Amino acid sequence: MSLQAARMSMFTFQSAVHSAHVLQCLNDQRQQDVLCDVTVVVGNRSFRAHCSVLASCSEYFHSKVTSFTGQNPIITLPEEVTVEGFEPLLQFAYTSKLLFTKENIHAVHSSAEVLGFQDLESACFDFLIPKFSEGKITSQENKHGKNL
Repeated sequence: MSLQAARMSMFTFQSAVHSAHVLQCLNDQRQQDVLCDVTVVVGNRSFRAHCSVLASCSEYFHSKVTSFTGQNPIITLPEEVTVEGFEPLLQFAYTSKLLFTKENIHAVHSSAEVLGFQDLESACFDFLIPKFSEGKITSQENKHGKNL
């Protein structure tokens, strides 16, 4: 069979749930400290995680983990990053959901900028921060897809 004929008979199946399932399994592993290979220190707290997940989501972590030569690195974050700002970002890395409140949105935004978190466009924060300041976000808006 020629190479061209082989290409013509190739099909692709793409699962709509595979990537979400992989993230869910990685999050379960993180919560049980299974196969975690990095410790992130923020203030007086330590968080276990997977280098590959952090490096995929953050320019800062990508730079840090690709420069390590040993196993199980410990990364101490700059003091501009707080536990209040980092914890929702870690959760986002594993779930694709960013949960924040009126009280911590500035800390989350600042931490996301310092760490260079991918997929958290400043437009999201540029839209939400004024809304929180004005107190205009209602539970009705939240129900209609403006997930906070």
